[in-house]
Amino acid sequence: MVEGMIEVIGITFPVSLHLDHGSYEGAKACIEAGFSSIMFDGSHYPIEENIAKTTELVETCNKLGLSLEAEVGAIGGEEDGVIGGGEVADPAECKMIADLGVTMLAAGIGNIHGKYPENWAGLNFEVLG
Repeated sequence: MVEGMIEVIGITFPVSLHLDHGSYEGAKACIEAGFSSIMFDGSHYPIEENIAKTTELVETCNKLGLSLEAEVGAIGGEEDGVIGGGEVADPAECKMIADLGVTMLAAGIGNIHGKYPENWAGLNFEVLG
């Protein structure tokens, strides 16, 4: 548990232990391990499965007072060995996931992890709106 680790290590300031881009199984394991913040990347699942898994995690995180970030669609650039060009998430799918009560939503609006290519189209603020 985070509380136990804080005492053992002797941390004297507020900290958060965050899982970034975790799988469904990884998210559940980190919740059990006492992480205080979880990011479940369900973007590679069909939207119905992403919703089902995210719903379960929202309920668990709410009971435990943890923050939960969920991802819809793909973020461009190189991430976990996958290279994308700045994809834009479906706004309707974003709303479906956001309406589940997640703390944060990761959704592509043309943003990219890592180095931006010369032919990058930029951020799509219309989709963000």
